[in-house]
Amino acid sequence: MRHVIPILLVLAISVPALAGPPLNGTYKSTDLGGGMLTGRYSEFWLGGAAMSVGNTVNEQSWDGSTTSFSSQWWWFCPHQSSPALLLVDTVDPNGNGQKVWRLDYVGGMCVLGNNGPWANGDPSYTANFDLWTAIVTQTWSGGVVVGEVRTVNAQATFVGYNQSCMSLVLSNAEKFGDTTMGPKPPDFPEFWTWVGCTNVGHGGPGEWGDVSGITFTITGCDVVPTRETTWGGLKAMYRD
Repeated sequence: MRHVIPILLVLAISVPALAGPPLNGTYKSTDLGGGMLTGRYSEFWLGGAAMSVGNTVNEQSWDGSTTSFSSQWWWFCPHQSSPALLLVDTVDPNGNGQKVWRLDYVGGMCVLGNNGPWANGDPSYTANFDLWTAIVTQTWSGGVVVGEVRTVNAQATFVGYNQSCMSLVLSNAEKFGDTTMGPKPPDFPEFWTWVGCTNVGHGGPGEWGDVSGITFTITGCDVVPTRETTWGGLKAMYRD
């Protein structure tokens, strides 16, 4: 275990100086009367089908220009970790009604730009998602899905800060289309896969849609304290 000690020392002296944690507050998207941009999403279908294990989300702020994705916020690479769970099924024998599904995701990251209302000195803020759960409501007519909206609840911990101090609610992520209907238009984010968290371009397979009804809360972020230790203390912790 001796090789662990120098690695720990490097990490201890490599922590960057932070100007200040993101400002506490509850921020809403413009459609709810706030100053946070709405956005658009894509979801890459790793196995070629919707609501399947491995499917990966990419959501980015959007101001109406294809060149301005993620200028304010970006959450990407949470991926579905278990089969979709059917919660409600009111579809009748004629194929009319609704189905409600729960999708659980793991992993993924959030990046906030310094042009958002949370800005407090850092060039940007990065967070790791601790929770990402989507409730998908499908509307059926004549045995065909004619509408699909998802609500997302998420929590994350900012890198360099010591609490899970960010929560996120997306109350209206509306699906517009998928690659079974044709190619994804260029004015939606590119597809990403959780495998290496990499961009796989516009080809798919996958789906895309609009993101609105955002309520974004930051509370209680503090800088992670640095604790000094002695060389003898480190050796005692990692003695053979």
